[in-house]
Amino acid sequence: MAAKKKSNTRVIWPGFSNKPPPRHIIKVGRNDRCPCGSGKKYKDCHEEEGTAFLERLALERDKERLRERRQRLKEAGVPWYRRLFGRS
Repeated sequence: MAAKKKSNTRVIWPGFSNKPPPRHIIKVGRNDRCPCGSGKKYKDCHEEEGTAFLERLALERDKERLRERRQRLKEAGVPWYRRLFGRS
């Protein structure tokens, strides 16, 4: 009796992908200015913290952009529930 092969069928939901979301972390060279705004070179300022610093910086910038967007929508008269869920 021959063994049955398993079929590799998967259910794919609309809008779903297995790819990780794109990273919004800036790339900084060792001799570039540090993105913290100190004016020093990155290697002399935050290089020891590595990607943890850059990820934290990107997260703070994303939060600030979201706050600014919600404020613009509020000033435009968009109801609070649409601002909350990002549907304008």
